[in-house]
Amino acid sequence: MKKGLIRRLSALLFIALLIPVLAGCPAKQQTLGSSTNVEQLLKDGIALYQGSRNEEAEAVFRKIMEDHPYSKYTLEAQLLLADLLYRTEMFDDSASYYASFVAMHPSHPKAPYALFQKGMSNFKEVLSVDRDQKSTRKALFAFEDLTDTYPDSPYADKTGEFVGFLKERLAGREFYVGNYYFKEGNYRGALARFGEVIRSYPDASIVDKTLYYIVLTYDNLGEEDLAREVLATLTTEYPHSPYLAKARAAIGG
Repeated sequence: MKKGLIRRLSALLFIALLIPVLAGCPAKQQTLGSSTNVEQLLKDGIALYQGSRNEEAEAVFRKIMEDHPYSKYTLEAQLLLADLLYRTEMFDDSASYYASFVAMHPSHPKAPYALFQKGMSNFKEVLSVDRDQKSTRKALFAFEDLTDTYPDSPYADKTGEFVGFLKERLAGREFYVGNYYFKEGNYRGALARFGEVIRSYPDASIVDKTLYYIVLTYDNLGEEDLAREVLATLTTEYPHSPYLAKARAAIGG
């Protein structure tokens, strides 16, 4: 009898302890899923971000995105995460998050900002003309896309400056490779690269220099008539170019 009583009392005690736990679970789940909680979580993340506690802020933003994908605060968390990655110079990652934001929410008021920042993420990794220009092309694409898609955005003027710089860099790259071929005696290869400067970047500052080298290249190929045609273009389009006299002297024009 005594053992049976003890077992019954133990069971009752276990149930009595379990009831508050079970009763509290739904309430806790509801709190975690509430907008108020996500809003506070975002505020905490922003405070950490502003305090330069980057790793902690990143963890909070990622938690919001993973645990509350449909919350109205998740978009802000995504953009803040991209900003954090940009600030910590993780430019490939920041570009990806900015691109994802624009792709998923092209009508969002901050879409122009995200697209501009995508371009800036790529811009930060632009290399000198003797290096690969993959990031240059990505940045140019982003800025031109911004100009085409959001022509009235407050980033339009700044974007124009970057586009000009990037086109100059790409033109410089083509000329750099063309000049290498020229020095190596690969005149057909040189012409292809010099021609790309003229076709794709007609407003670049090195066009007159490029025309001069095309004159030299045709001359080396024995194409005197073509060399003189290009010289005529150089004379007409760039009458004050320092390369004009050099070109004339080179082929006796």
